[in-house]
Amino acid sequence: MNINKDTEAIDGLPILFIRPLSALVCSDLHLGYEGVAAEKGIMLPKINFRKIKEQIKLAQDHAHASSIIINGDIKNEFSKVHTEEFNEFNDLVKYLKKDLGIKNVTLIKGNHDNFIDRLEKPLGVRVERQQVLMDNFLFFHGEEPPDLNEEKVLVMGHLHPCISIYSSLGIKEKLRCFLVGKTRSNKELIILPAMNYFSEGIEINSPSKPKLSGVLSSIADINSMRALCICEEETLDFGTIHDLTLLSNKIL
Repeated sequence: MNINKDTEAIDGLPILFIRPLSALVCSDLHLGYEGVAAEKGIMLPKINFRKIKEQIKLAQDHAHASSIIINGDIKNEFSKVHTEEFNEFNDLVKYLKKDLGIKNVTLIKGNHDNFIDRLEKPLGVRVERQQVLMDNFLFFHGEEPPDLNEEKVLVMGHLHPCISIYSSLGIKEKLRCFLVGKTRSNKELIILPAMNYFSEGIEINSPSKPKLSGVLSSIADINSMRALCICEEETLDFGTIHDLTLLSNKIL
């Protein structure tokens, strides 16, 4: 699904393709998730890393990109680089470069990415703190306000957006989604869904109105944004968050 002439939400995947940059863009992988959870006594099947590789391969088969931009939270642990995080990050970079032919890997540091800088030279990746401007696109994770001084398209992670839909019996299903719209200063804004397999996301259209990022609230009205939902092998426009919230209120 084309978002604009330069940007495509690849059908059925939580990944953008930006044509002028020849770049895939994704966010919130949280590598090492199962290993960190196991240390806290939560045992999960090792699925996340395999699913991420499968999804990026599908995106690359479609786009044939030369670059990938990971818009924050490639790792999961806050206070250190967990062994499993390092192993998966190392394996992912090798997979991207050797198997998928992606030449350039850029990581924008998110709030989970402490200590990731030390891997920049050994793994041959580019690490940026919080945001980076490439051509007319500003990529930022979302804990800190972006630079709004220039005309550009903003691409944000961090939020893990999803919407909830209901059957006539009130049975709920969650769908991960891109959010697309405008900032208060009329710049294009795209918010990425999380790639992490175990992260269902924040229900943006919940009648209880979840607490959202203060940065997002300061730059945009989320109710006016549209939800492009990731479905089986396709991405569908479900309309505005305002209308989806009204619908949820009627059902509940």
